[in-house]
This record gives sequence, structure tokens and C-alpha cells, in this order.
Amino acid sequence: MGKVLETIACPDIEGCGSSDACRVYEGENGSVNATCFSCNQYFHDPYQRGSNTAKGSNTVPPKTPTERGQSHTLSFGSIEECLHHPVRELSDRGISHAACERYGVRVGLDPRDGSTPIFHLYPVSKNRDITGFKQRVCSDKSFRTIGDCKNVELFGANVVNPTGKKLFITEGELDALSLYQVLKEQSSIDWEPSVVSLPNGASCAVRTISENMDLIEGYEEIVLVFDQDAPGKQATQDVCKILAGKVYVAKLTEKDPNEMLMKGKGTDLKWAVLTNAKKYQPDGILDAGDCWSRYKDSNNSVCYPYPSTMAGLTEKTYGCRPGSIVTVTSGSGCGKTQFLRELKYHYYQSTDFKIADIALEEDVGDTIGGMLSLHLNKRISLPDVKVTEEVEKQAFDELFGTGRFTLYDFFGGMDDDTLFSKLRYFTSTGHNIIFLDHLSIVVSEFASQGGERERIDTIMTKLAKLVKETGAIIFLVVHLKKSDSSKRSFEEGATPTLDDLRGSASIKQLSWDVLGLSRNQQHPDVQCANTTELTVLKCRFTGRTGSAGFLKFDETTGRMLSTVEPVNYREFKK
Repeated sequence: MGKVLETIACPDIEGCGSSDACRVYEGENGSVNATCFSCNQYFHDPYQRGSNTAKGSNTVPPKTPTERGQSHTLSFGSIEECLHHPVRELSDRGISHAACERYGVRVGLDPRDGSTPIFHLYPVSKNRDITGFKQRVCSDKSFRTIGDCKNVELFGANVVNPTGKKLFITEGELDALSLYQVLKEQSSIDWEPSVVSLPNGASCAVRTISENMDLIEGYEEIVLVFDQDAPGKQATQDVCKILAGKVYVAKLTEKDPNEMLMKGKGTDLKWAVLTNAKKYQPDGILDAGDCWSRYKDSNNSVCYPYPSTMAGLTEKTYGCRPGSIVTVTSGSGCGKTQFLRELKYHYYQSTDFKIADIALEEDVGDTIGGMLSLHLNKRISLPDVKVTEEVEKQAFDELFGTGRFTLYDFFGGMDDDTLFSKLRYFTSTGHNIIFLDHLSIVVSEFASQGGERERIDTIMTKLAKLVKETGAIIFLVVHLKKSDSSKRSFEEGATPTLDDLRGSASIKQLSWDVLGLSRNQQHPDVQCANTTELTVLKCRFTGRTGSAGFLKFDETTGRMLSTVEPVNYREFKK
């Protein structure tokens, strides 16, 4: 019969009337004929009027390739109906039944013969649960979706282990199946390779990777096996920038893994991803000219001054700098929370930065209320301070309606992988400043995973790497050790030192700046009791340390205002 071109309506419109039972064939000499599997009639040339012997023959214009592909696409939209289609090999792409079974890939068969594949069904998932399918039409490679296919995980995320040594990421589903098959079949040991793919191709690579950090952070090494064309190479570069430190790049001799499989180059593919993948290294080899430029850039580094009410702090540090950790510490009730709010509000107002706030001990509603109070210059959280809902909503829209201020809704401790997946997400989405309050609670609920000091060492090292890679600024809150009962406490105005930081020496070593707050809150003089001293304990940039001035809490506005040291501030009673 020849090559199958398409399935059309039966030309015998009066005698048969079938809308899709006639299959059109092309012979080796270019001739066209057709057979209707409904009425069993043969048609010499179904596209020409009068050429058929059937009564009431119908002229059927040839369909375009796209139209041909839609001849037997799905007419249903439920996941359950998708699951009725069999799992079987993708013979036209060289994919085995075992690979398809591993990933739950199904095949739609031509209802005329029950054997010819006309579409593939690739499952998509969220939180490892299948929420829909992508349908790929074999004839024209077009796609459609069934079910919930928005904001889904990496293809295969629902079947791979959540943690492991190597995670291979390809650009498409067929490539993931091909790579899995090669690694599985050519291995001398019984193992399940962790292979996933981008669900929506190279154009969405960075966003997809950023949204799947929970899985990616669980692996020691990430191997990118993207297509060797221009979009694939660009996506590789972009993804490497946000995964620097643990990402490897595989270079293929063909366009993609499936093409290598189809051309019998499975062994080459295996070595390309297992042995020859190169660790991504950011540019770091400098000649004399580059060194001079780097030196000049470092001498002219951008600094972002602190609020005008903290002029003494800016004088000692010149402000916070991109790619740095600024650690803030104080005793309980010394004004730390309000101090941080002042910084958030200041940088929101004075820059175009996107700001992320991870406050693990403060309800999101309290955070919003505190920021609105600053914006309105009123302590609106107090029951006797009234503002209209209209005024309150306008202030909310001005602060949070711009998309520049992002809050993380979580209370309590978290494991390191979760923490850094969120931090990586914020940095990859353009958040220039991140507030993390506080380090002690991060480690508190997961002490069983290791000693507190060891975990803090790990976290501080990873934070330092993160800010250097991304240029972000992290304001990190750290608590102080409990003071000796025989000595003046921090709540009585004692000035903290670097050795008073709770947790690990890595905090003072890896922080760029360390700022301490103290307050003689039990002082009988109200003015003294409402005054906070700001001290620079460390400044890597200038080396300047010591008192950076005093801040007075205004009970009417709720703001921290610049003031001088009150008389008798340092007096205290034991």
C-alpha cells in the first residue's frame, strides 16, 4: 500500500458516511490511494472528484501536516482517561518499554489497527503527584495538555529519589528517557539513575530550575545535558550561574541524547555524562589588565548608606555592600526588631531593590503591620491608634503592591536544604537584599541532624558562597550568649563583643560587618530606658569599630530617631 499519509472521511459520503475511517496511502511512484476500514472500499485517488467508483463520491482536499496530526488527537480531557492508554515502547524514538514504564509514559494507538502510535503521553507532577499529561502528536510533534500542567515539577521528579549523588537534567522528555535507558542498560551494577528534564524547554530553564531547588539541593552534583543548539547552550550558561559550585556540563557529539541513542551512540552518551562532564567554573583566570580592572572596581565598590538617623553607622562602614553578610545582634528587647524594620523601609524607599524577608519568629501579619506603621508614621498596631481602612489599604498598596517586597510565610526552624532552596529562589528572582531573622531558630528544631556549632559552620559557609556568587546582601540576625549573672547584662546597657555571639566562631569570621545593639531598658530614667546604642563590632571594609551613635524610640510614631547619649545612661542597679 505504501506510506500512510493521513486518515480522512470516507469519499463514499452517501453509502458509508464515516468521518475518519479512510486511510490514505502514497505509493513509491507518488500515486495516492485509500482504503476505508468502515465500508471496506478501495479508492484509486480519493482527492479527485469522479475518480472513485462509489456512488456519491466526495472530493476530500489533502490536509496539511498539522491537520494530519490532529486526526486522532485526544477528544477527552481527564487524567483517568489518559491512564487507560497502554505503557509501551516508543519504537519510533528508540525508547524501551522499561524506560517508559519507569516514567509512566503512555502511547495512544490508532483505533483502525490498534498498533500504530499516533501520540505519546508524558505525565506531569506537583509534589510527586501526577496532575496531568502532555500529549505529543507523532506526525507533527505538536503538543497539547490534559489536566493541570501549570507550574509543574521537572519531568521525572515524581519517580527519582529526593536525594543522591548525581542528578542529570535534560532539555526534553525524550532526552530524559533516552539517557535513563542508556545509563540503566550499560551499567554493570543494579541502580536507578536520577534523570529528569525541563518540562517546558530551554526558554524557561532558569525559572524552572529556581522553582525546583527543593529537589536540586538534595543532590551533591547536577549534570546538565541540554541540547547542543544555540538555545540549549544559552540555557546551560544561564542555569550554571545559579547553580555554580555543584553543576557539571556534558558536551554531546549530536544535538541531544535521543539523537545519540537513535544513531547508536549510547556508549558515547554514557561517557559524556558520567566521565567527561566538566565542572562549571566561573571566569577566574586574570591577566594583568584584568587584575588592574578588578582592583579599580574593588576600590570603587558601591556602598548603600544606612538611614540618615544612623549617620554614625554610615560614617564607620560607608553602608552595606553587594555580596556581603551583615550580622545584627542584641540582647532581648534592645530594639533589634524595630532597627531591622527601619533598614527594610529605608532601602525600600531609597533604592529600587527587591527585598525578601524571612522572619521565622514573627507572624507575617505583624511584619506587615510594622512596615505600614513606618510608612504612616503611626503605631497603628496599638488599639488606641486609629486609621481608616482606606488609608491603611493605600499604604499597603504603596509598600507591597509593587512586587518589590516579598515575605516568606513560615514559623519555626527548618532544615538546611529548605533554607537554601528559598534563598536561591530569592537571589535567582532578583532580590538584592534578604533579611534572615534569625540563625538560632534555623538550627534549633533540627539539632538531631548534627551539633549546633557544626550546622552553623555549614550554614555560614554556604551563605558566604551564596552572596559572593550572586552579589546579594544578607542581613543575618544572631542571638547573644547568656550573660554572666555577675556582670552587667546587655539589657542593662552592656556593649556586646564578637565573642558574645551565640553559636560558632564562623559567624564573626564569615560576616563582613557585625552590628551590636544594647539598651539599658530597666533604667529609671525613661529617656535612658528608650535609648539604644549602636556599636560596630566588625567592619571588614574599613576596619572601624566602636560606638556608632544612639537611637531613641519615639512612642508616638514608633520610629527610631537619632539622639545623643543621655545623661547617666550607663548607670545601672544590681
